[in-house]
Amino acid sequence: MTGRYTNNIQAAILYEGGDEIYPSLHLNAFRKAMLERQLPLNVVQEDRHFVLMRGPGEFQILVTYFPRPADAAVFAPTLGSAATTLLMPDARERVRRHTAHVLVEVHHGVLGGVTDNPDIAGFFSQIGMQRPGATLREFNMRVEILGEVCRHLLKLQPASAIHWTQSNMLIAGEQFAAFLDQPQPSMLTVHPKLFAGEPAPGFNEQPAGLLTLGGADYIGREVYVAPAPIPWIDLYDAALAFIRVAIQPNGYVVPDDETFGPENGDYSYRVRHLAAEQHPIGMREPCYALTLRFSRQHSYTTMEHESRTLVPGGMRSVAASVEPDRDKRRELIAGWEQKERTAKAVGNSLQLYRKGEGGSDEPPAGSPPRFGGGFVRRTAVFGRKH
Repeated sequence: MTGRYTNNIQAAILYEGGDEIYPSLHLNAFRKAMLERQLPLNVVQEDRHFVLMRGPGEFQILVTYFPRPADAAVFAPTLGSAATTLLMPDARERVRRHTAHVLVEVHHGVLGGVTDNPDIAGFFSQIGMQRPGATLREFNMRVEILGEVCRHLLKLQPASAIHWTQSNMLIAGEQFAAFLDQPQPSMLTVHPKLFAGEPAPGFNEQPAGLLTLGGADYIGREVYVAPAPIPWIDLYDAALAFIRVAIQPNGYVVPDDETFGPENGDYSYRVRHLAAEQHPIGMREPCYALTLRFSRQHSYTTMEHESRTLVPGGMRSVAASVEPDRDKRRELIAGWEQKERTAKAVGNSLQLYRKGEGGSDEPPAGSPPRFGGGFVRRTAVFGRKH
């Protein structure tokens, strides 16, 4: 799985008041804590208002104190996000009131600030140069260390807000520790950008959809979830679940035109892998699109949602019912076996089911059998063939 793994990630800590932060002095406790975790950090440059620390493998941390407000234009996109307003109704006022800020930057390698540029990254790829820090493990490390620097500074002086620039999240200072303590990816690193859709038949409320900002760092593309008449947080949880299936050891992205949901069948989403020109809201980049087909909790279903009956017996007996040609039958079984290996690699299993029609679990009498395959995850999610 190849993600974007943004190399140079930052956080801006916004303060109200004139107390100064001395990064070199105030982060001694942080350096000691990192040393206990087998991450030695050496101070290679420091001044009254900044410190540059370097660790193994070109890992670097730069912390700078600015006794003035940050550029207000930087916050315009996140202040325009409905998620920001919902989570912090006084976000604009907090930004307006801050009088000083600390910028924390974390990256792998001296080229960390330039390889996130697509043109430069593409050039390095052509000449076979490995991007610094371009692994999920190193990206997770940067997220964790950036969070820990902020946590230590917040112990010294409470902050009004923290702007996590990788996902463009603006978080209230008193809530930041709770965001850090969530398993990643979470709302800290994957921002849900909400937008309104048209009311669904039978529902009066205007539904919300969302596009992630930060999902591409994990799986290479952002996740678009189509508007649906259920709480937006449920749509967001589905997007995070989709990402988590892909980034676990031996994980995979649910294939194009399959369905995705929990083993108990509480909900189901159709998955599409869309090219840039197919982006639902014109973002001009490829995305993974999820469309809700069924939600038991919210009494929602669509015409495309199919009832299913699990089929007993092995693959060979099912294949014999579907395909009379021996060679094609072997190809069908080989495809199912490959899917089964993929599923088992991440703790899932593959089940075969019969597709129903018109709300019935069985096809009409006399019709040929119609079968599909389903990835069933024992604890969380699965992907099923549409």
